[in-house]
Amino acid sequence: MRTIAFLLLLTSAIFAEETVPHLPSSARLFLRVPDGSPPIKSVRVSQGEAVPGYWEPTPEKRERLTDIRFPIHWWRWTEVSVSFIPTHTGTLELDLNGPWGEARPGVLQQQEVLWDDLTATGTTLENGGFEEHKGPQPAGWESPWRPYPDSTAWPFPGAEPFQGKHLAASWHGRPLTQSLPVKAGEPVTLHLHVRAAVPVGHVGLKPITGDTPAHATAAQLRRGVNLGNNWESPPGGWGIKYELQDLDQIAAEGFDHIRVPVAWQHRMKDGKIDPAFLAEIEPMLRHAISKHLRVILNWQHFDDLCRDPEGRRGEFLKGWTLISDHFKDWPASLSFELLNEPNSKLDGPALASVFGDAIQVIRRTNPKRTILVSPAQWATTSALDRLVLPESDRNLLVSLHCYDPFEFTHQGANWVGLTDLKGITYPGPPARPVSLPASLKESLERAAWIEAYNTSPAAENPCSAKAVERILDDAIAWSKFFGRPVHLGEFGSHHVADLESRRRYSRDVRVAAQNRNIPWTLWDWKAAFGYWNPETKQALLKYSLFGD
Repeated sequence: MRTIAFLLLLTSAIFAEETVPHLPSSARLFLRVPDGSPPIKSVRVSQGEAVPGYWEPTPEKRERLTDIRFPIHWWRWTEVSVSFIPTHTGTLELDLNGPWGEARPGVLQQQEVLWDDLTATGTTLENGGFEEHKGPQPAGWESPWRPYPDSTAWPFPGAEPFQGKHLAASWHGRPLTQSLPVKAGEPVTLHLHVRAAVPVGHVGLKPITGDTPAHATAAQLRRGVNLGNNWESPPGGWGIKYELQDLDQIAAEGFDHIRVPVAWQHRMKDGKIDPAFLAEIEPMLRHAISKHLRVILNWQHFDDLCRDPEGRRGEFLKGWTLISDHFKDWPASLSFELLNEPNSKLDGPALASVFGDAIQVIRRTNPKRTILVSPAQWATTSALDRLVLPESDRNLLVSLHCYDPFEFTHQGANWVGLTDLKGITYPGPPARPVSLPASLKESLERAAWIEAYNTSPAAENPCSAKAVERILDDAIAWSKFFGRPVHLGEFGSHHVADLESRRRYSRDVRVAAQNRNIPWTLWDWKAAFGYWNPETKQALLKYSLFGD
């Protein structure tokens, strides 16, 4: 009786649990084999990744569950295929799921994922089009954790099926499951269409049409380099120094623009821009322009704004008032970038509000200047669907960053906890397997990446051009749909990686961007990710960025 009472109490708590609707940027699909059965093998996903269930409490349970994740969008259906080879004869569980996230501690984000047109070979899938129902629930499917919603409840109103009259929905707290019969050694392939459900009240970016002034600017920003690790450091801090000769060499190498990161919160004095700082930076900017280098002047490392958007909004807007007024008479070859890598609480409506106000401030004195803006989540494509821009402003260029595969590009980087990760060559797989360092043994996600890096063939390896191409394909699809040009504002690899791998990686990113007509800006010129070796005065990545 006590067991039954406990279960009833637990069930009541689940049903009464508070959730907050949230727009997902990815979907998840689980494949789980029964207790005592060997894990499936040769898992392939057309886009995204497949990893063991690293959150499970025991190694045996982790191996039995395969967690498949792939990017999705609210403005279009995404087609995905998943293939694998069962190693047992019997059944396995197919679990249509969603990403996990918290709106705040103890309160889950309800990230609803829409599914349609599921088909399968090598197994039998019931009601993959979700046209048949048993009550509100699709026939043949189970909703084991929570009651399945009625068709009049969110997320169904306004959601158009990929085909037919019905679709299905799931989220992390209400999966849809079905048992699939499988035979050992007989390949199984699942084809499906998936989409992000739009929360009630969601305000999305509206598409615009035609060429814009921002497109014209993008066409002139073909290949650039960041003056990294200089003015984004506090005065007297860890920054390195740049000279006029650096700009001469940058122009001589063939770059056509520079990006200049500045931590403006450290460059204000007595309610205005520090005159000493202006005396230092202005000659550099003027010299760059005289060398026919276009300039992107950005605000870097304003972490307090990301942590507390409302508390720091006034300081941010005051800063851009001063910056835009000071540079209002400079040539159009100077562009502004609002903020480097928005993150943390600066997302969704908060980001739209802060950026909208900042754009208004700049437009008072610079009505025709190009402004670069970035999405949340560190300027990654996964947050593009949550970026909202003023519809009437057609001179906004969207800047994205790409450091995938992260374990390669940031190996040895202490600021992201990868000090001890070394020896990752590009592309994978390596000639000899790489071991996960002891300091990362608790990171099961890193362990799964290393396993895939060591064992996956080149065409499917997570450390390959595929990782970059998928990101840039998403960027271009978004750009074409919404009519906003995109710019790759940062990419690069840490100097701890071997130089030949860095060269191959840089070339792959450059070619991928070039083939998609995306302008790019390497991080960085002569610091930890450097193109230029200031000691030997040699270019390290010349052929990678300017070769065939």
